[in-house]
Amino acid sequence: MGSACGGGTGPAERGVPLSALLVLPRVDSIYAPSPGLFDYHNNALNTFFIRHPDGSNTLFATYSFTSHSIVSVNNVILADTSTVPVTVTLTAGVYGFTVSPAGMVFNSAGEPTVTVAYGTYGDFSVYRQSPKYATATDYEQALALWRENTADHWVPGRNSAHVGTNTVTSALETPGRYVIAAPR
Repeated sequence: MGSACGGGTGPAERGVPLSALLVLPRVDSIYAPSPGLFDYHNNALNTFFIRHPDGSNTLFATYSFTSHSIVSVNNVILADTSTVPVTVTLTAGVYGFTVSPAGMVFNSAGEPTVTVAYGTYGDFSVYRQSPKYATATDYEQALALWRENTADHWVPGRNSAHVGTNTVTSALETPGRYVIAAPR
């Protein structure tokens, strides 16, 4: 069981370097989504979408923040009526993003979640960079959301799982960097 602030020191909590992961590339240079800026309202369900600017408005990710899923920001406990501007900055060329501000503490009993859809712009041919995967399908089935626990120490996201074809969902345990990847 993790806490809202983390703090685990065991080997599983330390994580692996990013070089030990095979991050899913994005092939959407023309249709790269813009960063998202959302106003989180503490007393309401907040659902935010980031979409590719292609003709179909293809979904990149859905971010869901239940009411009271952010406990505090910069050591200030949120009031029921508090509003927090949340920014999601995408990582160029890969299925990755950073959630900020860094000073947010999420409610470990009701943390936010993200669902990332990578079927249209995911480049599964990267599986060839690892002898672990015989096919692109093997690689795709091994994908999960990983978060940077500490500098270059990546751990799988809590409850990261496939929720359909080419879609992964996971809890967002902390603000910070996330990637869709599989072990190299």
